[in-house]
Amino acid sequence: MFHPRQPLWLNFVLSSFRGRYQRGILSFAVLMLASPGLASAQGALPADERPAEQVYKNLKALKGTPASQLNQSMHLIKGALGVDCLYCHIEREWEKDTKAPKAVATQMISMVMEINKTQFGGKQIVTCYTCHNGKPIPADTPVFPVLEPVEAVKPVLPAVDQILAKYVQALGGEPALRKVTSRVITGTQYIPTGPGGTTPMPAMVERYQKAPNVSATTYRTPTYSISQGFDGTTAWSQDQAGRVTDAVPLDILRAKRTADFYEPLSLKQEYSRMSVTGIENINGHDAYAVVGVPQGDAAERLYFDTTTGLLLRKVTVLPTPVGNSPYQVDFEDYRDTGSGVKFPFVIQMSPSTPRTELAPNSTLRVTKVEDNKAIEDAKLAKPAPRTAAPAR
Repeated sequence: MFHPRQPLWLNFVLSSFRGRYQRGILSFAVLMLASPGLASAQGALPADERPAEQVYKNLKALKGTPASQLNQSMHLIKGALGVDCLYCHIEREWEKDTKAPKAVATQMISMVMEINKTQFGGKQIVTCYTCHNGKPIPADTPVFPVLEPVEAVKPVLPAVDQILAKYVQALGGEPALRKVTSRVITGTQYIPTGPGGTTPMPAMVERYQKAPNVSATTYRTPTYSISQGFDGTTAWSQDQAGRVTDAVPLDILRAKRTADFYEPLSLKQEYSRMSVTGIENINGHDAYAVVGVPQGDAAERLYFDTTTGLLLRKVTVLPTPVGNSPYQVDFEDYRDTGSGVKFPFVIQMSPSTPRTELAPNSTLRVTKVEDNKAIEDAKLAKPAPRTAAPAR
């Protein structure tokens, strides 16, 4: 039933699309993309900023979107609906319009964009997840909420400066942190491979860091190696074929912050504004939730242990045309590196990278940290592209 005070778009959702929801053919899927490997197959590189319709076949929605954002949009949509690529697409024939959900997708994507434009001034408020919540068919019946006891007295929260000062002290203190000017980290990690990064591959990890803001990481698997880094100016990556690609501007901005060797000392400068929002439980530990807004980027959330002061979690989002794709990094098992400075020996990333599908995660298990070890400049420099060996 239409409600006269209800926005037209909501009436439209509740009536026009109810039948198709119930028949199980609704999907927010992008009309052409399905396989993250498709980009390289059709010539798009991770930093490809051409309009998507110039790179992909039969694209009927999200035209004008940079090609580099289409894969992550698909990953986000899959997570929002709890489906796989084949819910809407034909394997290896992604551009075909054979399946019914694909026909509905154009209308749904357009509807969501129109809602955000007309109801929220162009802000991206409504997304696939708003209705779907991980299900291909949205619920149309309310669920009784689980009532939790009301907190009698709200805790007194410390100021941001107090939390950051305790964090620095927990790591060893500013004098100890500044005495370290380089670091070599070795460990093991299952890195994401295959379509969407859903296939884990064991790798040995070597990470080199040097003050003030240069870093490089190499992942060596049994059959190939890949690397990535920040050379003080730009973020780069080298794939298993030897191709070297510069990152998109947003990734460069974030890599610059992460490569800051003294980032724990620079957090107040890194964020244009910071606020303490409450206390949340992170992996069994109470933590102060701090929201920081970097210049020119989306807000990030940091969680500091209320007892130890150590950073337990950092949450960022990757903007896409269909919503924000979340990325979470958890830090555990802090140990003294031998220089009086503590470092987390277990780092879990969910998902595996900001640009893989949402389901798989990846854990870096550090085996050794060497502070103030001499590092050759060649290990930190942006590599030259490798060329294939001539055929015999």
